[in-house]
Amino acid sequence: MKYRVAQCLDRFVCVGAECEDTCCKGWRIGIDRESYEAYRKEKGAFGRRLFWGIDHKNRCFKLKGRACAFLNSQGFCDIYKEMGREGMCRECRDYPRHVEDYGNLKEAMLCLSCPEAARVIVRDESQGAWREWEREERRKRREEDGQSGEISERQEGSRELLEALEEVRDTLSALLRKRSVSFGQRLAMALAFCHDFQRRWNMACEAGGRDNGKKSGLGGVREAARQLSERYLAEKAAERFARRILPFRRQEAERMIRMGAWMRLTEGMEPVLAGWDKIVGQMCRELYHEKGIKEYEGLRREFEEKAVSLEREWENLALYFVNTYVLGAFYDGDVYGKAKLAVFSVMMIRERCLFLYGREGKADERALVKAACRYSRQVENSDQNLEFLEKELVKNHLFSLKGMMAVV
Repeated sequence: MKYRVAQCLDRFVCVGAECEDTCCKGWRIGIDRESYEAYRKEKGAFGRRLFWGIDHKNRCFKLKGRACAFLNSQGFCDIYKEMGREGMCRECRDYPRHVEDYGNLKEAMLCLSCPEAARVIVRDESQGAWREWEREERRKRREEDGQSGEISERQEGSRELLEALEEVRDTLSALLRKRSVSFGQRLAMALAFCHDFQRRWNMACEAGGRDNGKKSGLGGVREAARQLSERYLAEKAAERFARRILPFRRQEAERMIRMGAWMRLTEGMEPVLAGWDKIVGQMCRELYHEKGIKEYEGLRREFEEKAVSLEREWENLALYFVNTYVLGAFYDGDVYGKAKLAVFSVMMIRERCLFLYGREGKADERALVKAACRYSRQVENSDQNLEFLEKELVKNHLFSLKGMMAVV
């Protein structure tokens, strides 16, 4: 088993009651079975409070207004106060850390929906780098299996696929850090790269046989990832790509209309964040209805010039979404969909910052962190909303390659 931990994770420290947007508000916190059994056994006055403070049917903490029933007036957790850190449920102990499992690989990183974690993410000097290690006993066993020829075709296919996806993610990271190219073009190149890789992956799967699923016919997938990586990272690649997308840069009306449609689409999501639909409605009204195309485009150009001062922060945000989503294609075979979700997320946060810039005249880190947290709480902390977006990104014509090129 191989393990990776985002380097920035070690720099996260919960600020507790000083947090401007505590994680103890806004949603029901699920309780794992082990913690639930421990709470049921707790005696005395606090045991009775635990009993009445839990929704036993849904196995989660009840809310008092919008806050967890155990959040006290000083902004601290009474369960932590009475039972210590070990008494907290797994979700509260781990958040905002989360782990992704890809078979023989596990990765741990921070979640953007926590304000302090978001600050750590956007300030990350390592720019999405990982610490990696492998358990010695597992490594030896794998080597022994390899020597004895006992690695199955399925295991080999999974390993090939994961290595190909890691190659894709590494290339995306390199593209997003390429500061000689505008940020919008970097996002466009990331989309085009994953589009091209997805097409080759699908062809390899078809060649391997439709009945065997996405993990069949993988012999050439890693080689395809390597070849495309070389092409997109070549010395003149960005210059050639800039000429190809030049027509999209002139579609100002198209960009405004599509961005408004993207924004309106999110009104249909589950309302995790209080007042999300009102926020979206306000943004659409002020950006796309009250402003003409020239006024909107002038504001956007002003904002883009200011945003350059936060170039690393915007890069880190894009890298966060790439690191979080891309390897998920290991399970559903849709790496292009993951790239579209990453780019969509960045553009939604960027548009929120544009809106705030139009109101306040500021394009600073504070606005970026706040916009990123609010988006993440609404989208990433809801499986229903993530599933909704993933379906729309596949079927909705708004998210064709050309359609997305017109926006970024």
